[in-house]
Amino acid sequence: MKYVVSSWGNGISVALIGPPEEVRSDANLAHNLFNASFKSDFMNGRINFPGLRTFYRFLIYKHALPYMDECACSLRPAMVGTKAELKAHRIEKRNFMREYQSSRSVYQIGSHNDGDFGYYYED
Repeated sequence: MKYVVSSWGNGISVALIGPPEEVRSDANLAHNLFNASFKSDFMNGRINFPGLRTFYRFLIYKHALPYMDECACSLRPAMVGTKAELKAHRIEKRNFMREYQSSRSVYQIGSHNDGDFGYYYED
């Protein structure tokens, strides 16, 4: 799995590059642990975190929680046991959100009207 980190607003946005099932599992874990939002609009998806420290905590928990379940140990031995897996991740820091924001198509003003133009529902 490869992660591309970009600053975005008050936090960071992390683009995920990997198989779809691993991307979905990362998105679910990040949402369950940190209430991080997942968007599928760029690369294989992106997760918004409050900061870089929260992203690193997410990576630790991603590997340590299954290890804790297998070995019936606490968090510290699990972190030591999964240190090699943590170092195997490729983390690239690139400000891709500015590129993405500038390359998106601009919405045409006036394309949405609030009047009744053939719709079968009431306003």
